Amino acid sequence: MKRLQLSDGNEIPCIGFGCYKALGQEATDAVACALGAGYRYIDSAANYNNEAEVGEGLKKSPVPREEFFLLSKIWPSFYGNPKKSLQKTLTDLGTNYLDCCLLHWPGLDTSKRLRTYEFLLEMRDKGIVRSVGVSNFSEENLEEIRQEFGAYPVINEIECHPTFQQRELIRFCAARGIQIVSYSPINRGVDLDHEILRTLANKYKKSAAQIILNWHIQHDQIPIPKSVHRERILENIDLFDFSLTPEEISAVDALECGARRGKDPRVFPAEGE
Repeated sequence: MKRLQLSDGNEIPCIGFGCYKALGQEATDAVACALGAGYRYIDSAANYNNEAEVGEGLKKSPVPREEFFLLSKIWPSFYGNPKKSLQKTLTDLGTNYLDCCLLHWPGLDTSKRLRTYEFLLEMRDKGIVRSVGVSNFSEENLEEIRQEFGAYPVINEIECHPTFQQRELIRFCAARGIQIVSYSPINRGVDLDHEILRTLANKYKKSAAQIILNWHIQHDQIPIPKSVHRERILENIDLFDFSLTPEEISAVDALECGARRGKDPRVFPAEGE
């Protein structure tokens, strides 16, 4: 499993396992299966309302805690009391530290956002959080962090897939040493039915999803595919025995059409949602 170095010197695996909308025993079994399949980055969040189940999956796996990268996030409605949110996350996940914690969304209150980020920096200094990042942040949001604290976040987790590539934001982050983590990396399946992806899947004897995930990795973006199905969990990490050519990468790049699937971070969510 290739690892990428973050700007703070810590390392993160080049693919993660997403936990969004995985609930109950399915979530527990999926996380345990993912670790067994070789994933070494688990991407969680307080707002997914499943961290206790994710924690059971971590406990169920024989993989030692120090061998995997565990990331969680604080939702804007907890920016007034981030300590409570972080403590619940640590308790639910059954760990005494996170490899990374993110501000999950900018929210609408600049002061609360910055104070929560400051809290995470304090937790980093205490070793409770090893790296600090953000999710769904714009260039303006990122500059605000740098101006206030003297450095950029090490991660910006954003929606990114072939039909919505956020190229300007990604170029901005790359120039400043901010690692991109791509959520909805296959657009929840919507991006799979394109002729170029079917053609490449046939050529490499892979699935269209594997082609897209490999495309992310070759762009130095970290995809976090999510599934609760064992066969798909195994398939999504079977990516390291082929490489797309520069021409093939450009052909997938050409699918960009501005098709955002999730909410716009500039207007959502309202504080308290």
